[in-house]
Amino acid sequence: MVNKNQIKNLSLFLCLFFYCLDAYSFFNVPFSWIGLIGIFLIAVISDYRILLNTNFYIVIFILLVPSIANSILMQSFDNNLNFLLRSFNVVSFLVVLIFSLKFFNISENIEFMNILQKLILALSIFAIYSYFAQIYDLPEFLRNRSNTGLLGDASQTTFWKNEPHRMVGTFREPVLLVSTVIPLLYLYLFSTKKMHLFTVLTASLVIGLTRSDLVRVYFFITFIVLFLSSLKRKRINKVIYPVILVLIFSLIGIRECDLNPKSSDCISSDTVPSVLEPLVFSDVENTLQIGNDRNAVVEYAIYSFTRFSPQGITSVNQGFGLFLSEEISNEMYFTNRTLPKHLLTRYEAKNFGTGNYSLLSYYPNVQNLFVNASLSFGASFIAFLFLVLLHIFTSSKKNLELYLFLLFALFFFLTPIEEFNAFTALVIGAGYNMITSNKKDSS
Repeated sequence: MVNKNQIKNLSLFLCLFFYCLDAYSFFNVPFSWIGLIGIFLIAVISDYRILLNTNFYIVIFILLVPSIANSILMQSFDNNLNFLLRSFNVVSFLVVLIFSLKFFNISENIEFMNILQKLILALSIFAIYSYFAQIYDLPEFLRNRSNTGLLGDASQTTFWKNEPHRMVGTFREPVLLVSTVIPLLYLYLFSTKKMHLFTVLTASLVIGLTRSDLVRVYFFITFIVLFLSSLKRKRINKVIYPVILVLIFSLIGIRECDLNPKSSDCISSDTVPSVLEPLVFSDVENTLQIGNDRNAVVEYAIYSFTRFSPQGITSVNQGFGLFLSEEISNEMYFTNRTLPKHLLTRYEAKNFGTGNYSLLSYYPNVQNLFVNASLSFGASFIAFLFLVLLHIFTSSKKNLELYLFLLFALFFFLTPIEEFNAFTALVIGAGYNMITSNKKDSS
């Protein structure tokens, strides 16, 4: 007979599966949002008393009051849907976090690990198929969700003309795959008693073939932590092997046109095939470089923290865009004011060295959860985060499992996913219970 916990686990499996269908939508409703709503409803139905806690609403008010105040002051009520979606993410994160901290105890771990292993395996197998389907023009499900392109390009990228082909799986971009599958795999690796070899192998291959800089940096840090731990304990932590596999697979770099010159992408782009190079080391050096985009985020964060005030959950990216386009705006103003003839003549776009003109119309994302949350919520968020870390350090045993959980949580502050949501809460809550409890032999 199926009990309540089994129903919850199966429901969570289904919701996580929908959340991972990031590249697809149903009547313009993204499947990933259906998954988030499902996780939230499971948490509410399981423990409705969460919504009856006065402290819960006090926290919500403190976090959202800057956004409401900014909307009133700026009289910008034209984007209510965006505000409601962002607010839902904040509320659902807190609700699901409370639920997951209570739900994932010892009795549920084994059953949840079993369904998590099946989910990772299913996602990995489909991702590998889609990888070759895009190269060899094989049938694939219609990727019908708008992409996150800065220039307003709604089409999803599945072809890289001058770069090795990258794994996207059921996600719109390689880095979105990384941001979802890595936490799931980490939770599985550090919580299961016995690894499913084929699942670990295929998942490592999928993550590596994204060729993401985030993967290389984060897995290298993980390798160092596990290596030092192995030296201290004088025994090898078995999780180090999947970590090494991911780093090796991240060097695989095959261009689509080298493998299949007759593919529709290569023909339409007039790409000439080159010598096939299965392993690519030339871009490893670039991984250690922060890059212009990330450097701009760091500069904006430093600039904003010097005049620190909460901007609200819908205004950070707009502020980031205005910060980046200040020189361009001045350039356009002085050009038009001093040379009126430019208004009468059509010229091709020309960059005068001050930046990207697209910033005048499109606001880029800061692509960092910590920066976005800190600037959105203000000092209250940083104070709350500090208190949480202080509580964890004072109430938990200082062992390897604690540092592995902190490393696990750190990943969410490095990913380009800018918002806390129900998925983040579920995985962090499960990770805290299942990693720090030290229920398994970590050797």
